[in-house]
Amino acid sequence: MITKTSKLTRVALSLAAIFCLGSSVMAGPEPMYVMINGKMMKIVPMTKDVTLKNGCKVCTVGVWTDAKGNTVMLKNGDVISTDGKLMKPQSSKSHGG
Repeated sequence: MITKTSKLTRVALSLAAIFCLGSSVMAGPEPMYVMINGKMMKIVPMTKDVTLKNGCKVCTVGVWTDAKGNTVMLKNGDVISTDGKLMKPQSSKSHGG
C-alpha cells in the first residue's frame, strides 16, 4: 500500500521507472528498486488497466484517457500523476543542452 506522498516524490518515482526500466518494462513483470528521498521504492510494471479517482484511465498499452474521454497515446518520458494529470518531460533542447 502506498502511503501519502508528495507530488514531487510521485513524479520522481514515475520518471525513475521510465528512465531506469526503459523497454524492459515490456519484457516481464520483474520489479525494480529505486532510492527516492531516502526511502527504497519498488516499481513494478502494470498488469491491468487502472481507473483513477477522478475518472481518468491508464491502460497497460500506454493509452491515457482523461475524465472527458479524450485519449492520448503516451510517449517515453510521459508521466501520469496519481491525480490523473498528464505531465510531459521538459525538452533539454529548449535549455541549450
